[in-house]
Amino acid sequence: MDAAEIGPMRYTDEPPRFAMLLDLLEVFSFEVTELTGILRWPTDVFGLISVRDSLDQNRNYIFECTRNNCQTLTAKLRVKGTSPSEDKILSAEAFGYNGTAQRHRCGSLRSMMLSGARSTLELKYAHIPVALEATIKVRITGGSTDFCGKFIAHTASIKEDVILLDSGEEMVAISHDGAIDFCRSVVAVEGNGGVLIVDVHARQGGDENISCASKKFIPVRCGWSSDTLDVGFCQMSVEVAWSLMFSY
Repeated sequence: MDAAEIGPMRYTDEPPRFAMLLDLLEVFSFEVTELTGILRWPTDVFGLISVRDSLDQNRNYIFECTRNNCQTLTAKLRVKGTSPSEDKILSAEAFGYNGTAQRHRCGSLRSMMLSGARSTLELKYAHIPVALEATIKVRITGGSTDFCGKFIAHTASIKEDVILLDSGEEMVAISHDGAIDFCRSVVAVEGNGGVLIVDVHARQGGDENISCASKKFIPVRCGWSSDTLDVGFCQMSVEVAWSLMFSY
């Protein structure tokens, strides 16, 4: 199956008359909560986690790693063995969501446990009512570019974080133009009275002190919002592109 063809910011600049606020599903995280059988921590995994919807039947990848570029965990996912013949399926679960039937439970964090023969996965998600799409871009404008960082976003109504990037002990990856390479950049935000909050927690290499900054953004039906984040040793610009949605 091909990757999704409909990208973000579709109606940021010139929204058509039929674009509107729609209920959206926000996926916060997939977490392997338990290993069973012969599997033990840490374990190397590869494979994919993807979603499809009524707007685009192709895959929108949340996680995708090849066997030669696997991720070590401290889902169709496969556990990497010493050779391809020893690889094991970690999870091959599917989860269907009917947004119309579940609308009465919108606006709150929900959790789904997906149990298989070798693992249990937890999916955290929320049904966001009358929402629009926010695409977040952060660029270094001054100061040091050598730092570790965690960039997160959340809305005022649901406190669960959407992790845009967590570099861990590694330096944040920055493009030649100063843009920070996020793992994820799109968040669903309530269009009526919603608030988007973007936070950064950063520290320079060799320094245990963490510097934090936060900014709030009020949604608009189209166009861009901008502000700055200043953690002392580094200054960053934040741009949010707003886009309405369209349902066939």
